[in-house]
Amino acid sequence: MNHITRITCVAIAIANVASAQLVHNQLPVGSSFAVNGENATYDYVIVGGGTAGLAIATRLAQEGRYSVAVLEAGGFYEIDNGSRSVVPGYDFYSNGATLDGANPQIDWMLLTTPQAGGNNKSVHYARGKCLGGSSARNYMVYQRPTRGSMSMWADAVEDESWYWDNVLPYYERSATFTPPNGDHRAANATPMYDASVFGNGPLAVSFARFAASIASWVNIGWTQIGNPVLEQGFNSGELIGHGYVTVTIDEETQGRSSSQTAYLDVALKTTQLYVYTHALAKRILFSANKTATGVLVESEGNPYEISARKEVVLSAGAFQSPQLLMVSGVGPAETLEKLGISVIKDAPGVGQNMQDNPFFALTFAADLETGSTYQNNPARFVQAIDNYNEHRTGFLTSSGSDLISFQKLTDRVELNISTQAKQDLAAHADDWPEVMFWSLAAWIGPGYGSLPPDGKNYVGLVGSLTAPLSRGWVTINSSDTADLPIINPNWMTLPTDQELAVASFRRMRALLKSDAMQSIVLGGEAYPGENVTSYEDLLAVANTQAFTFAHASATCKMGVKSDKMAVVDSKARVFGVNGLRVVDASAFPFLPPGQPQSTVYMLAEKIADDIRKGWLAAGSHDEL
Repeated sequence: MNHITRITCVAIAIANVASAQLVHNQLPVGSSFAVNGENATYDYVIVGGGTAGLAIATRLAQEGRYSVAVLEAGGFYEIDNGSRSVVPGYDFYSNGATLDGANPQIDWMLLTTPQAGGNNKSVHYARGKCLGGSSARNYMVYQRPTRGSMSMWADAVEDESWYWDNVLPYYERSATFTPPNGDHRAANATPMYDASVFGNGPLAVSFARFAASIASWVNIGWTQIGNPVLEQGFNSGELIGHGYVTVTIDEETQGRSSSQTAYLDVALKTTQLYVYTHALAKRILFSANKTATGVLVESEGNPYEISARKEVVLSAGAFQSPQLLMVSGVGPAETLEKLGISVIKDAPGVGQNMQDNPFFALTFAADLETGSTYQNNPARFVQAIDNYNEHRTGFLTSSGSDLISFQKLTDRVELNISTQAKQDLAAHADDWPEVMFWSLAAWIGPGYGSLPPDGKNYVGLVGSLTAPLSRGWVTINSSDTADLPIINPNWMTLPTDQELAVASFRRMRALLKSDAMQSIVLGGEAYPGENVTSYEDLLAVANTQAFTFAHASATCKMGVKSDKMAVVDSKARVFGVNGLRVVDASAFPFLPPGQPQSTVYMLAEKIADDIRKGWLAAGSHDEL
């Protein structure tokens, strides 16, 4: 199946793993619609077959009223990356801080600029270059923001439809929740959840059939030091508290659920959706009246045009969406003019306002099995593979995202957060947590994934900023999208972010000293070590470790027309041009607290509904 095909059915056997290799059925080609590289016209052209792109394309195609095409630079991740993209326990492959081991067939191979908040290191920033996009690359956590953060969103864009109660139906529409099977999880790893906030959507949300033993102890430890269990889970509009987190794993197959498996696989069987794979969007095409009329595309060096009768929707992600706008003449005029790009709309906000969640960790050895057990003992790892292959149980069913905790550290008197930091963070909603903590059954020292040769079982406690104030940017140094954009997350460069990072280490150490944790800790803190105590030294550790959960957002931010830095309006329409929307995490007005995956799906569902309502308002169709 190459480039452009009308596919009548698709049969991908998910997580059919044998000897740790994915076995998939051959993808049927169906009836060919166009010769590779041939110009074509559709009503809607979606640029990017990622998390948002496939969701909005599927919803538009399901109406059956208009033709819809998706342009994707990559292919099927099940083919190009095999079990490493499907089996939850393999999700760390290709996601490291360097390009070592990264797979260019499914990854854009992006490197940041040297990071001032990261000891001037350039860091690999994983991005999905495949159908499913970053939903095929992430750690599968599914968790929603807070009521207060969505009120801030609605206020920022002056549109009440973004309040929590108004967007909840779109969260519900995107996902189906399957309760955990009590036969597979340990009794002391029973999760809390609220099934009532889910609908009957395509995305599979559940709990893994395995939770690392350390999560049970951390669960008790957080309660002992004053962070309560969040009994309704993390999808009902509240976050502060701790508990086991839902993940985008199909409960039956225990394989990854992505926008490809959830939306596209259904659309290819039931709609007239057209999918171009390995098709690089080069430029958005505009008419004389600044209306987007299509996209210049290149496949295997052959350029061709895919025209749009109604709209072009950019869903290329937080880096490539602003890049495509800029190379097409929509962006900061000074940048475009230096590169000889004709300015269609001077939009200074394109590529600015980047927000992300940096993280850092401390590590200790534990008197229980962890991921190190499987690294140190090949026989145990073979057993884990057999358990997964034969029963869909055990270690490999977990993405590693077992238990998380959201906290407001400014409420902790013992942490002595400065008055200035409290004032800076007071701009957030009262229910907005400032830090997220994870327990990961793995060594997380100065080198992620490396393991000391001492045979011990290691655990990492991870802290991540969920109210970061530092802002980064994306720009270009070429008019060609084959040249990767320049990305600068600018992590932890502001004093308040730095203060929260140091406070996070101290809060994790308080957890480590709890009675529950002391009962299983062996030999104290392995990294950075209990002798590292000063503010300056702890900040240096955070800078040494600084890495990311890859939550880049808000680089084409949603806002109001009077805000010169806003790029799209509350319906994701690009200011200053016609027939063009941006629908992905770049269109967020800001990065909501926690993991953005659920909100990207919500955004796609909501904008698809806005487009549908536009059809009805125009009176072009009978009631749909």
